[in-house]
This record gives sequence, structure tokens and C-alpha cells, in this order.
Amino acid sequence: MRSNRYALLCGAALVLTAGIARGQAAEPAPSPAAAAKVGPATIAPHWSKYTYPDTVPEGAAYHLIEKGDTLWDLSGRYLGTPYLWPQIWEQNKYITDAHWIYPGDPLVLPALDVVASSAGQGGEGMDDDEDEVAPAVEAPETVLYPISEEFTIFCAGALASSPEDQSFKILGSEETRLRMTFADRDIIYLNKGAAAGVRAGDVYSIHRPGAEVKHPSTRKHFGTRIDNIGRLRVILVHERSATAVIENACQEVQIGDYLKPNEPINVPLAVRRDPADRMTPPSGKADGWVVEIGLGGEAAATGNMVTIDMGSAAGIAPGNLLVAYRFTHPGDATQRYVLGDLAVVAVREKSATAKVVYSTDVIEAGDRVELR
Repeated sequence: MRSNRYALLCGAALVLTAGIARGQAAEPAPSPAAAAKVGPATIAPHWSKYTYPDTVPEGAAYHLIEKGDTLWDLSGRYLGTPYLWPQIWEQNKYITDAHWIYPGDPLVLPALDVVASSAGQGGEGMDDDEDEVAPAVEAPETVLYPISEEFTIFCAGALASSPEDQSFKILGSEETRLRMTFADRDIIYLNKGAAAGVRAGDVYSIHRPGAEVKHPSTRKHFGTRIDNIGRLRVILVHERSATAVIENACQEVQIGDYLKPNEPINVPLAVRRDPADRMTPPSGKADGWVVEIGLGGEAAATGNMVTIDMGSAAGIAPGNLLVAYRFTHPGDATQRYVLGDLAVVAVREKSATAKVVYSTDVIEAGDRVELR
């Protein structure tokens, strides 16, 4: 029995290694963009969750989504690197969730010189002049870098504005009698199986509800913290239960933690810029609040994650850069104390997760943020 378990774990480890290799392997050098269709075009009627545009403007490069497409893969195909996927998302604002795109929907492709600093600004004040929509950027002055590694973004968690389905849960493990918490490589039991559509090889993310988060300005309910605990892979399925191996754990996994189908996290790129300081003037762009510090902390500094109260509904996109600041003299909105720079790594409809990429002081819930 011991040898069988060893073989099972080795097999699961091989599956995990293959999965990690895909997400963490060095990206190949960008290749020339693949040829795209060019408008004008009329989009055939079809089912979609979104209200897609029914035409493509003359001269616009576009792609009709096919089954199996992802923004990550299409960015690699057309832009030469998958890390620029937020640029495609930003160009197609009718898509409200980048994880879900539908066959038949059109994707207008951005010019290759569009950079992350232009994402999320909503196009205010711009007309149809192509030069204004995608201003030329001299390549030597534009340096893009991945904001963080994929698993760090995953472990940051998020805020949920509405209750999530928590019916699919962890029941226990092979060693429940000995311990109640679990980590990487542990074998655990799940409370659903084939009857609920669970299949061997499926990957699920592990979650745990956290504390209620109130908005620092209104003190009203803003959301509930959802901690991302880790990921597991199903290795054996019964009719009404299943067995899985924990592939990655952000923190100790517990009985009762609930599961959701794993969604890929694509690491966005940001523009490398000089840090904001006291001489950096307000941009006049979208602004909001830091509503929570990652992992339930009290303050954040360089390398930590925070949650802000602006999301896709406010035009925020992965890769956006923000300035964090606070007013040290109440009632005087002209004297702002610049705390550092943030880069957006993940977006929901009404909130976003951002990484502190530079700080001169601690950043706390209630501090302000503004798009650079």
C-alpha cells in the first residue's frame, strides 16, 4: 500500500511539473505578429454573453474568436508575446471578464506600439484619429516588465461583492486522524464526484471566506474578502466523491475550504517609469481608494498587494500604473503626500488587486490612488 501511494504521488508530481512548466517557463523571443483580418467587416449574428459589435471599422485589424481561444494565446499569436494580452482586452471594452470570451465575437487588435500605460483610461477626450488612439512610442524609451509571478498574484486573493457557491468542499484526507491542516503533495477527499461533473485531471482553486470589508470613506459594506488558499488536481473520481492532490498551497489548507474551477492567471506587463514623488502633479485621471491590504494586513510596502475600489467598470485594466497618496492636512486637497506607485495585476468589476512596486512610506486602507 505504501508503494502504491508513492507511485500515485510521483504520478501527480509529474502532472504538476508539466503544468508549472507551462506557466513558468521562459517565454520565447517575440516573433512577428501573425497576419490578421482587416476591416471593414460585418459580424454574423451568434450567441454570446456579451453585446458584441456587429461591424468592424475599415482598416482595423481583427480576429474572430474560435473555440479554445484565450486572450493570452491570441496576444502571443498577434502581438508576439502573451504578456500583452491586457492590450487586446482594453481594445474590446464589451468584454467584461477577460477569462470568458465566446466563439464568433470579434476582437479588434491593437497596434503593436500600444503600451500598458494607455490601458484603462477609457479613451476620454479622444476621437477616431488613429494617431491619437495609439500615439507613437519610441521603442528605446518604452520598457515593459512582468509585474509579478503568477502564483503570487493568485495568492493575493480578492474581494467578492456577492456570495459565492461554497457547496464543493474538502472533506478530509488520508491522514485526518493525525492532522486537520494540509499542504503541498497531501492527498485529500472531496464531497462531490462524477455525478456533479467532476473528472480526473480537473484542476480547482481552493478558497476560504474572510472578513467583511467596509469602504474607508462611506463605512458601508464593500465586499467580503476571499482568501485563495491553493490549487489541487483531481486524481480519482467516484460517483459522489473524489480524491485529489494539493499541487500548490498559499497557506495551510483546511477541512471545509471550498473549491471553484481554476481560472488561469495571466501576468500583465507594465511600463517601467520613474517613481512618483512630491513633484509629480495630479494626472486628473480616474481616482479611488485603497480599501484593503492583502492577506488581511494593516499596512503595505514595496512588494505587497492591496485592493482598490476601482475595477473594470471604471476602465481599470491589468498593467495600469497608479500613484498612492494621502492628504496629511485635512481640508487641504492641494497638499498631497505621495506614498509610492502601484501596478494593477488583477481586475474584477468593482475592485482590483494592485502590487506596490515602489513606496516611500507605508500604504494603509483609506489612502488614495490615482491613475498615472
